[in-house]
Amino acid sequence: MNDDDFELFLTSANDELKEKQAHLTATYGFGSHKRWMFENDKAKLQFFNQDDKLVIEADIIDIGSYSPSASTWKWAWAYESINPVLKNDSLRIKELEDVTDLVIFGEKEPVEADEYLAWELAAMAVKHLNAMGCYRAFSSARNVQMFFAIMEIKVLD
Repeated sequence: MNDDDFELFLTSANDELKEKQAHLTATYGFGSHKRWMFENDKAKLQFFNQDDKLVIEADIIDIGSYSPSASTWKWAWAYESINPVLKNDSLRIKELEDVTDLVIFGEKEPVEADEYLAWELAAMAVKHLNAMGCYRAFSSARNVQMFFAIMEIKVLD
């Protein structure tokens, strides 16, 4: 992919993600739930309402994580502790290295990044995976922002 093609791809991915995020917010209330929980063994993201009732369950593909304190990005498939099912799905993101000719998509070690780059990488992953959108989850215990591609949503109300 040449520079012009990449710019078109990136712009398209960012524009699509904005639309997808607006849809997730308007239709499913993403960002307004009392709390979330990541079910690693089931590859599910769960959202709970103000009464702490499970109301949404989403099938996800783990994209990666951004560490604000270290200013780094790490792909989910590069984590040793990742569930093998999640890792297998996450490995699809590495295909972007061949698609874009950018080595960042195949980097196993953390790469220097800011929040803007983290969102751009997530946008390109969402586009490549044909996902419904992305959820950025904050983990205060690990001081990271985890990015998940939303593949399917089940409303439990």
